[in-house]
Amino acid sequence: MTRTHRLEAVGGAVAGVALAIAQPGFGAWPLAWVGLAPLLLAARGAAPRRAFRLGWLAGIVYYGIVLYWIAPTIATYTRIPMPLAIVLELMLAAVTGVLIGAFSALVEWLAASGISRVITAPAVWIVLEWARTFFPAAFPWGFVGYSQFAVLPIVQAADVAGIYGISALIVFVNAALVEVVRDGMRRHRTLVITTAAVIVTVLVYGFVRIGQVRSLDGPTLRIGLIQANISQEQKWRPGLDDRILARHMALTASAVSRGAKLIVWPEAAVPFFFNLDERTTQIRDFARRGGVGLLVGAPGYEKRDGDTPRQYNQAWMIGPEGDVNGPYDKIRLVPFGEYVPWGGLFGLVQKAVEGVGDFGAGTSYVVFEGPPADGSSHPTRASALICYEAIFPDLTRRFARAGAELLVNISNDAWYGRTAAPYQLLAMIAVRAVENRVPLVRATNTGVSAVVAPDGSVHGETPLFEEATIVEDVQLVRAFSLYTLLGDWLVYASILLVAGLGIVRLRSGSLLIPAPRRGILSR
Repeated sequence: MTRTHRLEAVGGAVAGVALAIAQPGFGAWPLAWVGLAPLLLAARGAAPRRAFRLGWLAGIVYYGIVLYWIAPTIATYTRIPMPLAIVLELMLAAVTGVLIGAFSALVEWLAASGISRVITAPAVWIVLEWARTFFPAAFPWGFVGYSQFAVLPIVQAADVAGIYGISALIVFVNAALVEVVRDGMRRHRTLVITTAAVIVTVLVYGFVRIGQVRSLDGPTLRIGLIQANISQEQKWRPGLDDRILARHMALTASAVSRGAKLIVWPEAAVPFFFNLDERTTQIRDFARRGGVGLLVGAPGYEKRDGDTPRQYNQAWMIGPEGDVNGPYDKIRLVPFGEYVPWGGLFGLVQKAVEGVGDFGAGTSYVVFEGPPADGSSHPTRASALICYEAIFPDLTRRFARAGAELLVNISNDAWYGRTAAPYQLLAMIAVRAVENRVPLVRATNTGVSAVVAPDGSVHGETPLFEEATIVEDVQLVRAFSLYTLLGDWLVYASILLVAGLGIVRLRSGSLLIPAPRRGILSR
């Protein structure tokens, strides 16, 4: 390997590190605005194959850091030892990192025909981010745009173009920075002005939208969120069912005494099959005595449409009169946790979730009717997103389109331990509230539980692995969201743009002819 190639490899690795530590849980969010630049510089002018390798290296480093929590999760909850768990986590990083390799290769291939990287890089990047919602498995974790979730003026643009718009903006700024660094500000005066204008426009839009959303008035619903802090070792241990149920009821009684009208229990809070166990009657009677609504996460087991009986991850709404509505069956299942992707290809892989078989997947976007808010005679329309379902932008949008005025995320994050994963998950979920301009509440078994306003601000955040009860007045207001109306329009426009530019590139020369070599040390 030549000195130039070594420096380019360092550039790819540095990009991976910078983008990773910009993510929630690490907190260096400003690095996202410059973190991709080392890769863009390293791959500049390289043949597609070389550019792919540099991007792949950046991807392996990036996902290896962002998803570091997977290795201890596997080692703790399976029989796989830690060294092998680390190997498996790095294999996942390598597979997912292929998409960043594809990004680098495609941008350089298009650039060989004189097509501006400032145009192609954002478009290619978000198309490949979007692809992660279904390939290589449905696991769209750690988009670069999530690094800005706490920078409220920036993240407001998500109601226009979703999280993909935030990612595109970050990549655009990185690509523009590279052009200016290489060729000087004088040569790229128009690009500098354009970039500054885009950033100022996004910031102005953000401040205006924050003011507009916060000024909206609507009915208020007092909501209680239960965090019972049941350890994963105890959760499914025989003989502890009643004790776990009693703890949830005791915490719920505390929330009722503080005026909560709707109380949310986490994912699988009930350690028995809700639709088959007589203790369901206890929960119904409890809700009726307290005059409150309960949204409960619980496993279910049933036979449908002539199929063999299967287990489902479910949410149920119990009304103040003790009436039961539901279930909502979790639609997006966790790969290698609740199902094994690609049929039986990976049937020998130990699942990360103990004691379960393959779950059945739901198909209906259920909107529950909960207790009415103060000042309203109409039931509150609420939808449950179970665990990591809320990291899927389009899935969440479908609930908002179905009429949900309150989004409820129930989860059990005990699997992740004291790692960055719960904070990364909270960040992704917070962006869903902005995209759809709907309030969102989150109840988890071990944290982080929180309330997210429609402007993305997070309130009442609980510590990890502590018993807690949140009681908050949540204003049920909805503001207009172009993203809710049109969905991933920016992604589809980018697909058309990349396809069109690809046709131009193919007409200008063979795919097999590499671009002229221009390394990071060339002039």
